[in-house]
Amino acid sequence: MRVSVMKGKNLMAKDANGYSDPYCMLGILLGQSPRETEEKKERKFSFRKRKEKLEKRSSTKEVLAATCIQVTEVKPETLNPVWNEHFVFDIDDVHSDLLHMDIWDHDDDVSVAEACKKLNEVSGLRGMGRYFKQIAKSVRSNGTSSSGSSEDNADDFLGCINIPLNEVPVMGYDKWFKLEPRSSASKVQGECHLILRLFTTQVATTISLLHTTCVMLLLLCDLILLAKCQVVNEYFSLRDAKMMALTGYHNWFKTSIHKWLQIVHDKACDRIRRAVDMDQLEPVQQARHSSSAVDVTACFSQVREFWKQLSWPDSAGAFIFVTRLTDVSATATATHTHTSLCIALNNTEHVRVFLGHLPRDLDWQGVEQAMEESCGAEGKEQVNKALNGQLYNVDADLQREAKRLITHLTDKMLSELKRYLQHISLSPDSINNDDAVSPLMKYLRDTLVILSESLVKENLARVLLGMWELLLRMILDTVAENMGVQVEFYNRFQYTVEALVQFFCADGKGLAIEDLKNHVDYKALDEELRLNKCSSFELIEQYFLEKISQQRTLKHTRFGRVSVKCYYDASEQRLTVEILHAADLIALDANGLSDPFVIVELCPHHLFPMAKSQRTQVKLKTLHPVFDELFYFHVSPEQYRHRFACLTFTVMDYDWLSTNDFAGEALAPLSDFCWPGRPNASAAGKTIQPTILHLARNKPKKPIMRILDARTGDGEAQEFVRKLKEIEKSMEEE
Repeated sequence: MRVSVMKGKNLMAKDANGYSDPYCMLGILLGQSPRETEEKKERKFSFRKRKEKLEKRSSTKEVLAATCIQVTEVKPETLNPVWNEHFVFDIDDVHSDLLHMDIWDHDDDVSVAEACKKLNEVSGLRGMGRYFKQIAKSVRSNGTSSSGSSEDNADDFLGCINIPLNEVPVMGYDKWFKLEPRSSASKVQGECHLILRLFTTQVATTISLLHTTCVMLLLLCDLILLAKCQVVNEYFSLRDAKMMALTGYHNWFKTSIHKWLQIVHDKACDRIRRAVDMDQLEPVQQARHSSSAVDVTACFSQVREFWKQLSWPDSAGAFIFVTRLTDVSATATATHTHTSLCIALNNTEHVRVFLGHLPRDLDWQGVEQAMEESCGAEGKEQVNKALNGQLYNVDADLQREAKRLITHLTDKMLSELKRYLQHISLSPDSINNDDAVSPLMKYLRDTLVILSESLVKENLARVLLGMWELLLRMILDTVAENMGVQVEFYNRFQYTVEALVQFFCADGKGLAIEDLKNHVDYKALDEELRLNKCSSFELIEQYFLEKISQQRTLKHTRFGRVSVKCYYDASEQRLTVEILHAADLIALDANGLSDPFVIVELCPHHLFPMAKSQRTQVKLKTLHPVFDELFYFHVSPEQYRHRFACLTFTVMDYDWLSTNDFAGEALAPLSDFCWPGRPNASAAGKTIQPTILHLARNKPKKPIMRILDARTGDGEAQEFVRKLKEIEKSMEEE
């Protein structure tokens, strides 16, 4: 018997981290006497019963070699392990033998398989239980005898499976088995996917072969008879003797076609498996894919040609067969996977392109039209949805496999790329940019030559895109690890990115420049480099420009609003700010109210070094305070002409015993009040209508704040970040 332990799911968590470290132990229990069979029904067998329980059992006095019991690998920290391991057992009596499997949570670091190999034999049921207990002890003592009890460190039981071999069908099992407890006190959960295949020898094999041959001969006779019926109908059609033509004859052969499809499925999967096993992963003649890809498409081509020759007369009725044929192609294709790189990638693309022709080769359009005529638009939609769904799924699987291979391929370049980027990062300023970047570019050019010779065009484009994405992520990480350094560092990496764009674009022969620059990582890297190249003052100015832009889009917020009047006297270069009132402020005190006041100041501070912030009086226990207070600021034309120059209105909640709470802020650019021609900058400025500013409570912009915070030697940057952090902390404490 060939037993394939595929995977488990929803196993019980036995470790403190919420997971288990599962492994399987499996073996064949020899046939039992009738009495022992009845006793076995009363209790569940386990490879690890405690000694006192095992000694109560009767011995069969039979010797079972240690090699007859197999152990899978331990899968650490998972409740859904994937083993995909295969074992072969010799069967003495298929009518009475039993396949038994335990799943355990491993609690030690030593390999269970190593301990299993060191022991020689086990006697009967009791001996088998003792044997697996010895394995556990051997593991804990690294194969030597240990003193004292080790029960406290025993592996935890996760469940077992018992399968009488006389219940295994001829075609075997491929199913999920529910885990069973070993006693009523055991608590287990989950399932295990097993594939069981019984293999016979000599006479039994001959009988099986004869049976298969007879089935194939009967099927062949049916298909020949179907072809004869088609010839008869064509004969009468040519002689206008349609009355004598056979009608509905194809329905006689539906069972045979279904059987043929099942055989096609099994044979295709088996043929593809053998093709993969024999594949030497070398290109075939002038092609860039290997022999297994040729075998896969050849297998499908034979099926396609046979279906064409069959000429099934009922297009609508052919829907189920076309669906099965598509499913056969999809299922068999799943078998065709490798761990190789360029050739495996070409294999995947070769098969994917071939499958893309299925709609034409299997005449999907004819099936859809026939279904539309017989079942209407719904019938056509059903066919379209079913067939395209199958093709979409297999194409998605192949695309995922291609992506996995590309990731594997680019990961092999990781260490070399890291070394070249480190060279760029550590190159002194005395070395020009070309010399710093040239080792990386030479490596990429050499790699491109190899890839161009090994990959088909479609795969070459995918791999180049994968390399581009990898380089973007690596440069982003390098920049993030070097915050607050000299501007030349960022200028050099900006030059590197531009050189990489030209390399991957290759004067229009490579990747599209739009695809390169529209990549999300490219945009993030470009923004990161741009900001890091800015001075601290420029970053602060950028911060206020973004805040002004956000303020213009605010229409209504839940944080309330403040009404102000601002007018400018050009002759005295004096800006008058009148704070009238606020409304609908948020409650920040336990009584459901606030004690608000407003701080007004000119920003940024480096543009107005002599201007001090001013504040209104505190209005107690209200969410709709009335201030009616005037404030004056000196503003020169050289100052108000900057787009980032602005007034900030910060509403705070006054607290007697702790720090004041941030309630919201609003900005007003000076260009709205001070520029010549504005109503606020004339003598009529005092009579204009108030300006209503909606308050916001947005957290500070992280990129700018992070870059400024890294500039520890810049006092202006540190002071700006300190104020932003105070606001952020106040918002988090609420």
